[in-house]
Amino acid sequence: MRHFGYQDKILLLQHGSTELLALAQRRGAQLHKLLSGTGIFEQDLHKPHGRLHHSDWLKLLQNCQQQLSSPELPYLLGSALLNSRYISLCQSLQYAQNLRQALAQLYYFRHQLFPCFYVRLYQQQHCIVIEFKPALGLANQQAFMLTVVCSLLLELIKQQLGTVAGISLQLQHSAASLQLQHQRYWGVEVSFNQSADSISIPLQLWQQGFIDADVQKFSASRRSCRQLNRVLSKQRALPESICRLQRLALPQLLNQDQVAASLGLSSSSLKRQLSQHNTNFATLLDEVRRDAARRLLQQGRYSNRQLALKLGYSDEHNFRRAFKRWTGLIPSSFKGLFNFN
Repeated sequence: MRHFGYQDKILLLQHGSTELLALAQRRGAQLHKLLSGTGIFEQDLHKPHGRLHHSDWLKLLQNCQQQLSSPELPYLLGSALLNSRYISLCQSLQYAQNLRQALAQLYYFRHQLFPCFYVRLYQQQHCIVIEFKPALGLANQQAFMLTVVCSLLLELIKQQLGTVAGISLQLQHSAASLQLQHQRYWGVEVSFNQSADSISIPLQLWQQGFIDADVQKFSASRRSCRQLNRVLSKQRALPESICRLQRLALPQLLNQDQVAASLGLSSSSLKRQLSQHNTNFATLLDEVRRDAARRLLQQGRYSNRQLALKLGYSDEHNFRRAFKRWTGLIPSSFKGLFNFN
């Protein structure tokens, strides 16, 4: 699978940009100023399959934030995307049988709407945890985009299940000043300064039937998504591809030359492209081990020695030291945060 970068036209204008521009213009922003510094022209907005570079999308977000003092914008954009009659993927979500089918659909076709994120999903006690990972560098727009994604998911759950009771969000950033704002728009518990960005959904909501479930309409929308793949090929960002290779290789550790060869790149090209994402090879490997360590510890079945072996560390001491650096806790203290009985 080919990976994309900032200068690839991998975003559809009518899968976010037109909705964002409409919301911004209704709040007084001028279109020519919103498009300033991007490669988007006004006539492009009316093309059914008009596309833009990811760098243009980030610039568009920046322009909106500079022109408007509108903190509700990402929440409204998430809702607008979900209810857009031009986005087959979002229509299919509402016709799914349940949340499990809807999220499987969203994940499979995420390159059509949210190529900047991928997720890791696991079960923890009585809930499903969906952990959001940036697929490429989003700079200071990561919080905005994460708010859009979470708003779309929570709006879908509210519409189709009638409740968000028991759902909670865990966010890495420390902007606790957003607590009231998040609760106002989302109506769920939000905690800050967490080790990962994630949403926890009670298991009883996972299989509960959707109000608008319709097998025929879901199939028709899914066919439209597959047809769109002919125009917008399924691609993944380079950091996501590297993390996937390293996860599959654990406990072995692939070096930079091995990963570059697997992706059809030279080592120097890999290094250069990662710098464009404001990251590097060692950082990505560290993230893969950190995420794997947290998930394994939450299962509560492994000793520190076993964890060190599973993560490719030479001994327990190196693993404990790395885990303390990642979380501020030693493994036994982190494990104690979870009840495994």
